Amino acid sequence: MSQTPRNEMNIKIANLSLEHSRKKSKKISTVKMVSITNLSPELLLSITEYISSRDILNFGLSCKSLFPVCYRALWSCLSLTPSTKKKGTWPGLQITPRFRSRVRETIENFWVNSPGLVYTKHVEFGKFICGDGDEASILMQLLEDGKLNPRCIDFSLSVSDITSMDQRPVIQRLKKYTESKSLKELKAQLYSEAGYSLSATVDLAKVTKLTFNILSNGYRPVAETEERVPRRIQDITAILQKAINLRYFSWKAETERKYSFGYISEELKDLQEAFTSLQRLKTLKIENYLFHPSFFLKPPDSVQNLILNCVGSTEWWNDFSACPLINVTDLRFHRPPLLGNSYSNELRGFLSNDDNLFPDTIKIEKIAVRNLETFLCPSEAVPQELGFHILKGNPKLQPEYKLELSNREAKRFVKKHYNRFESNWELSKSYLEDLYIRHYLNNPDPMTELEVIEVYCQMCFMGEIENGYVTSWDNASKRATDIGERCKADLEQKFPNYIRYGIHHYTLEFMEGLDDVDDDEFKKECIRLYEEDNDKGQKYFIARSLAGGCLTAMVNKFRRAFDGLRKKIVKDIAEKIFQDSDTDEKTLMSNWIERAMAQLQDFGVNKLSLEEVTGD
Repeated sequence: MSQTPRNEMNIKIANLSLEHSRKKSKKISTVKMVSITNLSPELLLSITEYISSRDILNFGLSCKSLFPVCYRALWSCLSLTPSTKKKGTWPGLQITPRFRSRVRETIENFWVNSPGLVYTKHVEFGKFICGDGDEASILMQLLEDGKLNPRCIDFSLSVSDITSMDQRPVIQRLKKYTESKSLKELKAQLYSEAGYSLSATVDLAKVTKLTFNILSNGYRPVAETEERVPRRIQDITAILQKAINLRYFSWKAETERKYSFGYISEELKDLQEAFTSLQRLKTLKIENYLFHPSFFLKPPDSVQNLILNCVGSTEWWNDFSACPLINVTDLRFHRPPLLGNSYSNELRGFLSNDDNLFPDTIKIEKIAVRNLETFLCPSEAVPQELGFHILKGNPKLQPEYKLELSNREAKRFVKKHYNRFESNWELSKSYLEDLYIRHYLNNPDPMTELEVIEVYCQMCFMGEIENGYVTSWDNASKRATDIGERCKADLEQKFPNYIRYGIHHYTLEFMEGLDDVDDDEFKKECIRLYEEDNDKGQKYFIARSLAGGCLTAMVNKFRRAFDGLRKKIVKDIAEKIFQDSDTDEKTLMSNWIERAMAQLQDFGVNKLSLEEVTGD
C-alpha cells in the first residue's frame, strides 16, 4: 500500500529523530511513573470529573488512601432528576425513572444519616422539593437543620405547585430558607412551567439561572380577555425586576391566540427595560418568540452567549441586524421546531398580509455585531445573506466556524449564479441559434465545434453578465415576432420563407440599436431581401434546421464539462472566502468557463469541424 506524502514525511522525521537520539546517547533511559497515591487531593478531585461515578466508587474501594477523595467526589453533587449527561451519578444518589416510586426510601437510606452530606455543594431537587410527596418535608428539614448545606440548588415548579402553594407549607419554608442565605452562600437555579408568583416560592435575588417553559395554562388567570397578554408581560417583567442576579435566562412559551404588536407595545417597553437592567446576565436563550414575532429583545451589554431558536418577522430581523451585541462572542441559531407551512401559519395572525413569512427569503443589508468567535446556525432558519455578513464583519471567528461558513457561502454563491444561467438555458440556446444562423448566411467557412462553444460562452455567459445580451435578445425577439405576426397574412403566400428570416434579421438589428420599425417597413425589408437574393430565405431555413440539430449537442457537451467542475469551483471559492479574498460573478464564471474549455480541448474538441454537419 503506497504511503501518502504526509505519512512519508512523518516517517522521515521519525527516522531522523531516532538517529539523533542514538548518536546522543547509547543508554536507554526509563521514565519513572509517579504513583497516583502521591498526587495531591486537589488534582485527584479534578481527575474524578472525567470518569463515571461507578468508576469513582470502584477507584476508592480499590485503594484505601484514595477513598477520602473519591468519597468527597461522589457526594459533591446529588441529584433527584434523571441524568441527561453521559456521566451518570452514583447509583442510589440519583433517582432514575424506574426508581421514581422509591424517592423517599432512597433519601432516607442514602442521604439522611450519611457523613457525605458535608461535601455536598450542589443539589438537583427537581420537582420533589416543592412537590406534594412526603420527601419534600424531609429534604426541607435537611436544609433547615444544616445537615445539607449546598451552595447551589436546582428545583422546578409546575403549574399545580403555584396554584396550590397555599396548601403546601414546604414552599413557604423554601422561600424563608433562601431569604436567610446570602448570594455567596446560596444560588438557586429554577425551572418553571408557570409565569407568575415565583417570588412567593423563592427569594428571586438568589436565582442565577431561570428557565421558563410556560404551558398554555401557565399564566395568571385573568377574567378580561383583552387584559390577558398585557398582564402576562407585566408578570414576567415583575419577576425579572427582582431576579437582579440572573446569569442565565431561557424562554419558551405556548400561546393560544394571535394579536398585533401595537396591542402590547407599552408592556414590551417595560419588559425591555427590565432585561436591560440585568447587568450580570451572561447567557440569553429565546425559543420561538418572546410574546410577539416582531419583538426583538435587545440583550443587556453583559450577555456573551446568545441562543436563538426563532420564529421572527422581517421587522425582527431588521432589529437584530442593527443591534451591535457588544459583548456577544457566541451566537447560535437553532433550527426552529416549526418549518415550512407550520412556520408561516404560526406567524399569520401576528402580521399583516404583506409581511414575508419565511426567513430564508428575508433580505438583510448588513450586520452590526463585530466580536463573534463562535457562530452556528442551520441555513434554512436564517436569511440567506446572514452568513456572508457574519464572515465579513467578525474577524475573531474561530477557524472551524469560519470554515463552515465559508463552505456554506461558497455553495450559496455558486448556486445563485449558476441558477441564473440555468434558468436562461432555453433563451441562451435560441440566442446562440440566431448567432449561428447569421454566421452561416454571411461566411463561407463553417464554424468548428470549439468556435460554437466559444461564442456560446462569450455571448450567452459573459455577455449576459456584462451587457445582458440574453435578456436583450429575448426582448428584441419578442418585438420582432410581434411585427412578423402582424405582417404574416400579407407575406406568407408570396414570400413564405422570408417572414421568419425577417424576424431573425430585425431581432439582431434591435439588439444593435435599431429603435423600431412599423409594419410597412418590415414588409418592404422582407421584399428587398427576397429581390436581392432569392435563395437567402431557403438558406435561412437550412441554417435554422442545422442549428436546431447540432448546437444542442455541442452545448450539452460543454455543459457536462462545466457541471462536472462545480464541486471544485465551490471548494476554490470557499478557500477564497476563508482567506478574506473577494470574488464576483464575472470572475467566478470566467474562471469556470476557462477550466471547462481547457477540459474540452484536452479531449480534442477543437479539431472537430462542422463541415460534415452543414454540408458545405
